[in-house]
Amino acid sequence: MKITGLTIHCMEYQQAFWMSSASANQVYNNRFCIVVQIATDAGIVGIGESDYPGGPPSSVVAVLEKELGPALIGKDPLDIQAIWDEMYYMHIQHSRVGIHMHAISGIDIALWDIAGKAAGLPCYRLWGGHHSVIPAYASGGMYYGLPGENPDGLLGMEAELELTKRMGFRGYKMKVGKPTLTLEQDVARVRFAREHLGPETDLMVDANCTWDILRAYAYLPYLEELGVKFLEEPFQLNSPQSYRTLARQTRIPLAGSENESSLYGFRELMDAGVYFVQPNVCRVGGPTNMRRIMTLIDLEERVFAPHSWSSIICMTANMHLMATTRRHYMLEYDINPSAFREDLIQEPYPFRDGCYTIPDRPGLGLALNMDTVDRHTVSRAEVR
Repeated sequence: MKITGLTIHCMEYQQAFWMSSASANQVYNNRFCIVVQIATDAGIVGIGESDYPGGPPSSVVAVLEKELGPALIGKDPLDIQAIWDEMYYMHIQHSRVGIHMHAISGIDIALWDIAGKAAGLPCYRLWGGHHSVIPAYASGGMYYGLPGENPDGLLGMEAELELTKRMGFRGYKMKVGKPTLTLEQDVARVRFAREHLGPETDLMVDANCTWDILRAYAYLPYLEELGVKFLEEPFQLNSPQSYRTLARQTRIPLAGSENESSLYGFRELMDAGVYFVQPNVCRVGGPTNMRRIMTLIDLEERVFAPHSWSSIICMTANMHLMATTRRHYMLEYDINPSAFREDLIQEPYPFRDGCYTIPDRPGLGLALNMDTVDRHTVSRAEVR
């Protein structure tokens, strides 16, 4: 079997949202998704996804189209480790993290999808997985305003909390730390969420790397009182000492980091006290490198809690990986309406009582809904 070509779809739709941004008025107006399809002479097509590291997605598309893609043509798609090593080590002076790893991810996910389809096995079975039911938590709590407000285009926080309970999610994650709010206003949002969810549902908070150590100290007594399950990304990645200091001062476990893309970076984060470890399969080099990170997580006796805030492809790859380890938390589910979730595929995964069940379909078990792909594609690149 040989690789005959790649198709790269860069998709976009309009959706305004606010994170715990260091810029008081920074609004995100667009969401993107980069879908990678790898074709073979056996008629098997693999599906993958590359994320984009904060900048224009065209930068990742360029690496896929101009650098990595052409070198794949004619290769055996089952030589996954050899292909990964070539993509990474032959270009190590170009980049070891960031854009390059994001691009590698989409190819690697698609290759494992091909491998599963060729073997007639779901990817998690191919990797020796032993369970197929994956619990999920709702990820939302953006800065729409104060509790109960509901701006156009996004669910309000109160509606999110009701949906979380109605769908049976086991937890809810929300943003904290927006500079335009006082500490009292921000804590009121967390208290509002805790009161609506009750004590039986996990509540997590995410500061999006915007705090310094003093701001973290100001929040800690309130977050501890409210029984927060974990505190995600309080600091920038270049502040391991702050993570180390905070981990010694609080009972709340620290979580991170979706923004890290190297095995060595995750080792440093765990050394600094991060307990819930959050690699994103579309950013770290795909399942090949994710599984190395998962081994390190297991050796360090931490918890695998993958970041999944993009498309159903990312969510699905993470589910298959979670099914191979006992030390995982829950799947992250973006609770906001998304054109890149159920609408992107022909047959959604079963969801019941807050859990996904991985079907017994080969590979990732996904078939793209090309109507959705075509409707949202803003650029398409072909490599032959």
